[in-house]
Amino acid sequence: MPKVVKSAGREIILKVKEFCEAEQKNQGVLIPINNVRKRVAVMTGVSEKTVSRITQEGKVAASTSKRIVTPGKSRLRAKKIDLDGFDLCSIRHKIHQFYTVKKELPTLNKLLAVLKEDIGFEGSRATLHRILQIIGFKYKRCQSKSKLLI
Repeated sequence: MPKVVKSAGREIILKVKEFCEAEQKNQGVLIPINNVRKRVAVMTGVSEKTVSRITQEGKVAASTSKRIVTPGKSRLRAKKIDLDGFDLCSIRHKIHQFYTVKKELPTLNKLLAVLKEDIGFEGSRATLHRILQIIGFKYKRCQSKSKLLI
């Protein structure tokens, strides 16, 4: 039964065939036989560094008796915390409450504690910082060299 060759493999086979035909027209080798890595790179249409890296992976796979694996596709992760407009508005309101009602400067730790208690915020400190940036708040240094949430 013939082996099914996928499109990427077919392209490589065509490139190798074209290289061999070019050598046949030239009636000699285009790239010296001693320079194996460069010949393989030109034949397959990839860089010499890629050929070296795959060769190294092959040596490691042969010594550990494992197969060479194709690296997986990196995918965008879904956001762990999905906030709607109401949640964003309540976070903004809590920040304004710190300034007007409590008359104190909101820090991430204070704000995180209040949000966890009042609206059941489940994110981390870093998540809260990212959300504040999305809402439009920024930290500015004041004269006492501390950062103010503006």
